[in-house]
Amino acid sequence: MNYSTKVVLRGIKDPKRQVVLEYSAAPTAAVQRRLAGKTVVHPVIDLGDYTCRAVIDWVEIDFWFEHQTQFRFVRDVLTPIIGRQPYVEPLDSGPGKVSTEFRVKVQEPTLDLLRQCERALDREFALQMYGVIHSIEISLDFKPVTPSSDKLGRMVGVLARHLFPNRDFMTVGPDRPRFLSNRKEPTFIIGANNLLSSHADRPAPIDATFYVGRRHGPVRWRVMEKLIDNQNIGAGTWDDLPVSEHRARIEVTLDRRELIGLAVNNLHDLRRFKFAKLQGRYFQFMVPTFENRFAGKRPAQKALEIDRWRRFVSAGIVGVIAMEQARESFRKGARPELKKLLRAKGLKIRPLTRLGSGASGSFLAYEALNGRAAMALEKLGHREGG
Repeated sequence: MNYSTKVVLRGIKDPKRQVVLEYSAAPTAAVQRRLAGKTVVHPVIDLGDYTCRAVIDWVEIDFWFEHQTQFRFVRDVLTPIIGRQPYVEPLDSGPGKVSTEFRVKVQEPTLDLLRQCERALDREFALQMYGVIHSIEISLDFKPVTPSSDKLGRMVGVLARHLFPNRDFMTVGPDRPRFLSNRKEPTFIIGANNLLSSHADRPAPIDATFYVGRRHGPVRWRVMEKLIDNQNIGAGTWDDLPVSEHRARIEVTLDRRELIGLAVNNLHDLRRFKFAKLQGRYFQFMVPTFENRFAGKRPAQKALEIDRWRRFVSAGIVGVIAMEQARESFRKGARPELKKLLRAKGLKIRPLTRLGSGASGSFLAYEALNGRAAMALEKLGHREGG
């Protein structure tokens, strides 16, 4: 079976836009039983055509003051330091919207800048304790060395199709892989009633935002073409980036629960944190493997593997994960009835084999892309003093 193919990535804002992402296939060198003798497919893309930079996109910090005040006074202290007005929200405010608790969101900060903000707030309002980091967003930007719409779209396609979120993203509906364009309702990549088949899949367009994980959940991933900056959705304003700054971006948003798991509580913790640790946990990419030997097997087995390949083409790694989980659940659910049927005929049922071993299942690490991500995150740590 030939898994080498060209995948056409399409736009939704510009339906005429098409970018070709080619795949090459080769036998795996793996010796594990789950992977031995299979075919692995890689995207044909030169990562050397892109720079890769990790940035802190924004940070939300909660502060507690000794005395009540209004959010505008907090904002007035921070604006000269940051150079623009930050978002400041009073928590548990009373009459007159005064409070001792405030959440501050700072866009594209450095840790030194955040430390200056914390010290200024302490001088003005007397902090009860160090500010607690409520949530943070870390981004990886892949920018074509030579500006190119095709290269940009191709990298967006690679990031979305090879992202490996190592957690359950199917049980809770709003966590499921989806895309959003022009602020409309999200379109789910895989229909809830079509987990076992790829025929109703909706591939993510390259000019839409691809999501995994719900808003305000423990972790959320977003993949997009970064063409604008300083967007204010409420005001309907933004700044268009020059073509030379267009980039493919993957954003990971971590909430308080995730930060506790990373032992990140305040700015001091974040300064000491090794950002490279985020790669294996959140910026992980995989390539799929497929069966390449069908001699002696039933036609249905080959048909299932063909549909698995089609699912990867349309929905990427997350789609294959959903399909494999659904098949495993179906097999387990049908097993008791099958046992009864075979026992009545005097036959034995074969032991239940696993689709994959461990969380990575039938996938292999996309080492080149993971390496670029790890290096960029390590450099972020060096810049911020971690």
